[in-house]
This record gives sequence, C-alpha cells and structure tokens, in this order.
Amino acid sequence: MGSSQIFVIRLFKAPTANVTIQIVSSQPSLATLSTNSLTFPQETWSSPLSFTATGINDSIINGDRNFNLKLKIDSTDEEFHDLSFDIPMVLKDNERRLFLSTSPYRGGEFGGIGGADLICNSDIKCPAGSSCKAMILGPTRIASATANLGDGQVDWVLHPFAHYYSPSPANTLITTTNQTSLLQIPFASVIDAVGIGGWLGSSSGYVLGGNTCFNWTENTAITTGFMFRTQYTDNTLFGGNFSCSNQVNLICVEF
Repeated sequence: MGSSQIFVIRLFKAPTANVTIQIVSSQPSLATLSTNSLTFPQETWSSPLSFTATGINDSIINGDRNFNLKLKIDSTDEEFHDLSFDIPMVLKDNERRLFLSTSPYRGGEFGGIGGADLICNSDIKCPAGSSCKAMILGPTRIASATANLGDGQVDWVLHPFAHYYSPSPANTLITTTNQTSLLQIPFASVIDAVGIGGWLGSSSGYVLGGNTCFNWTENTAITTGFMFRTQYTDNTLFGGNFSCSNQVNLICVEF
C-alpha cells in the first residue's frame, strides 16, 4: 500500500437532524477508503469524525495520477440537505529510474557529491521533467549507519517502497526498496551488464567506508574508492576497490 492521509470533518453548527456524509472516490483503483460514510448524530454533532484515504501502490511506471474524493452531505435539516464538494487528490508515482552516467569520471574530477548530483541531473538518461541525483556516499550523504538497516540516513537519494527500473532495456525492473530506502539484494536484473560499475564509497551493507578518493577529491593512483559492481545482482555488487585515477561511471537515480 501507499501512504495515507487522514481527513477530519467538523460541522459548523448544530443540525436539527442527523447528518450523513457519503464518500466516493472518482478512481477507486487508486486509493482505498477506511469508510464510505460518516454520520453525525444530532445529539453529538460537535464531535469531529474522520476517515483515511490510502494510496494503492503498483509496480508500473505510469506517472502521477489525479483523482477526486467526492463528499455528498445529506440530512432532513435543510441547511445540510443535498450538499457536496470535491477534495482533489494526487497519487504520486513511486516507480523510478536507476542508471549509470553516460560518461565515466576519475574519483575526484566530478566535483564531489554536489557535482555528481549535477551530472546525474543533466544526464540524457534522466527522464524529462524529473530530477536525478547520484547514489554515492560521503560525510554529507549517508545511506546506513549500520549495515543494511537504513538508520542514520543523511541526504539519502532513494525512497522507501519504490521500484527502480533501467531505462534500457526500457522499463526493466532492477530491484525495489523496502522501509529502509535501500536497494534490496538480490536484484531482479543488473544495473548495467557492460560497465564495470559506479563509484559508491561502501564495501558492504551501504555503510560509508574509508575508501572514497578522499571524499571524492583525489585523482591519484595511490588512493582508492569503493565502487558498486553493477554487472552483478548479488552481494558481490559490493567489494570493488578501484584506483581513483581510473575512470568510473556514477550511479544515478531518479529522485
């Protein structure tokens, strides 16, 4: 399921009879409702009532979708008789793209994490109308303080309960995230079958490691950076440790 929104309703004055509100979604396939009707008894009219709308998650890249919740109010009290209004809603699409940058870079020549974000955002593979960021670790971008738990996150670029797809072959599922906002291993398919991988900065469990080309500022052969081996789908994704003088792609994600 997707995220939920609670709506609280109050009457503005005492009715002379019970007031019933029917709740109908214009697109029932997009959200579930905790109830389809609310009734304010005449005797306790001032007590607020509530209902919850919960988005229905899917695994299809279909964009954000708009719908309405229609509230129809009825009562034998003429002031509350045959009234209605709409609540506009948007179900946000949580299917996103994940890809290697078009160009490779030495460990210190892409301008740190901020520069990596700019490169990913301007990459031709970043979907039109979307923003993209680099899945790379450093002191200002933490994915997990403890291996695979997703705790202590700082400026992390993945979202919970999302599906991540490759742009080529079109709409190929790579993997998903759970509540930790971490890519779940094993993957359904590789990120890239050709490239050697992408700079990451972790040797296991998405925890920031010691080898990050001096926080992505160093290009010399004597320093190294951990990379994500994107031609794999199991835990051997981790473990690549390359000289910072090597040119390696960035891992970009639709944010």
